[in-house]
Amino acid sequence: MEIYRRLITYLKPYRGRLALACFCTLCYTLAHSLVSVTVFIVLNGLQNRDYVIIGNTPKLEWLEKFHLPAFELPAFQFPTYLVPFIVIAVFLLRGTFEYISRYQMSVVGLRAVRKIRDDLYGRLVRLSMNFYSKGRTGELMSRTMHDVSVIQAGVTDVFVDFVKQPLVIVFQIPLVFFWGGGLAWIALAIFPTVMLPIVLLGRQLRKTERRVQEQVANIYAEMQETFSGIGVVKAFNMERYEIQKFEGIHKNVFNFLKRTLRITIVQRPLIEVIGAFGIAFAIWYGMRVLPLDRFASFLTTLFLFYEPLKKLSKANASLQQAVAAGTRIFELMDEPLEVESRGGTVSLERDVKAICYQDVWLAYEPGKYVLSAIDFSVRSGEVVALVGTSGAGKTSLVNLLLRFYDPTKGKITLNDVDISNYELRSLREKIGLVTQETFLFNATAFENIAYGRLSAAFEDVKKAAEAAFADEFIRELPKGYATVIGERGVTLSGGQRQRLSIARALLKNPPILILDEATSQLDTESERQVQKALEHLMRGRTVLVIAHRLSTIQNADRIFVLDQGRLVQSGTNASLLREGGIYKRLYDLQFNV
Repeated sequence: MEIYRRLITYLKPYRGRLALACFCTLCYTLAHSLVSVTVFIVLNGLQNRDYVIIGNTPKLEWLEKFHLPAFELPAFQFPTYLVPFIVIAVFLLRGTFEYISRYQMSVVGLRAVRKIRDDLYGRLVRLSMNFYSKGRTGELMSRTMHDVSVIQAGVTDVFVDFVKQPLVIVFQIPLVFFWGGGLAWIALAIFPTVMLPIVLLGRQLRKTERRVQEQVANIYAEMQETFSGIGVVKAFNMERYEIQKFEGIHKNVFNFLKRTLRITIVQRPLIEVIGAFGIAFAIWYGMRVLPLDRFASFLTTLFLFYEPLKKLSKANASLQQAVAAGTRIFELMDEPLEVESRGGTVSLERDVKAICYQDVWLAYEPGKYVLSAIDFSVRSGEVVALVGTSGAGKTSLVNLLLRFYDPTKGKITLNDVDISNYELRSLREKIGLVTQETFLFNATAFENIAYGRLSAAFEDVKKAAEAAFADEFIRELPKGYATVIGERGVTLSGGQRQRLSIARALLKNPPILILDEATSQLDTESERQVQKALEHLMRGRTVLVIAHRLSTIQNADRIFVLDQGRLVQSGTNASLLREGGIYKRLYDLQFNV
């Protein structure tokens, strides 16, 4: 129940609505208890025609055996034309209070679920890159959407029923004894047995529901992967394969859902059958000793007594589903913020004097180092290039500066201060990033450029676009800067997307710039245009450039050569060519020397 208690804490801000819902629930149960009284009045009036005569209500003499005073209603009568108004009044009160309590709890549930989803999304966005390197986007979407939706029933319907149905049972017990006298013990003796299916099947249901949610997450993940790579799927004629894979996963979901249905549906018939034994014996005996009106009221009360048990079984099913979903959600909420949790509070000033890597080691998995003993420094305004074969550790090295990860050993300093002591937001505000895989949002060209500075004026955005040589093609779009460019900028060419990302970095105006293979995927013409934009972007900044095309970094102030996670060479283009080694070999391969 720890998970459910944690879910219930999301209801605390809405105590007023909860109190109103609980009060109306109490009033509902009182009105609900009067249903057996209306049955008694109707049948009594039917027997006596003109008047309802209250004179044969039971005297509870059996209470004296427990040293309690016997109770008996005084005799009185009233005309039968009042009966319809009494029936209407009872059901009107019952319906009104049920509507208010249900509505208030539903509103509370919606707000609680919104808060849970907001908290979960906020946590996911703040989690480290290391977390995302291990997870699947589709599964995270499933937990955020599907699992949180499952919780809604657990924090509304379940809460209502766990308040309402026990109250109904409590209010019906005195009426069972009032109408049936000693016969009530026969009916109530079976009550503990009725609870067994709820408890035993509930445990099994929670395990099955967890498996259902895991399989639903697989569906989300499969869809996300297929749609993201739809071009590859079609190019390799793998549509049939992907369809069959999806159908296999969907079949697993179907099988687990069938098992869930069997467990859920069987509870109600089991409770009815078990309860029928107690009711049947009470009926058999009551037919012989009770008048018709009392017998009918006794029978009505018995059914009203067992009905909450059936609703509790349904609420229990929703509870188990909510607990299973809550377990998966809180697993993510409890995921540690590996980078932020170690962040400091020092604000980084704009001036950058030096960046120093001091004996830096990095391992994504224990013992498997992707960077080893990295030592170098970058002076203010210097352009430093990082080269090496694929997997040498170039991107990992610059990711450490952004604190996407923290070094396993060693430290990185900026202006002689360990970057982990800087406020993370302050640090990243001073660093611009342009990568080979340009990511643009399904928004307007203006919004994509202004992404890092949402308050930017149109003139500032336009100047950044002009400096990035993007203004001309943007103005040719159907709605200019207001044109939605599609998911990942699908309506633009590679060079246009890259120039938009450069404009975004220019608008941010950071003192430190990281260019990660910024022109590696472009054709010659696009590269020439992007290179001009990059020259504008690099002016007056401290720049780290990762490049496979050595022609783009020959004018760098210094070049660092990495091999298998180690810094093996450093110098200018000319000095490294004279020195030979890995850089000379890469140079010769690219220029066919």
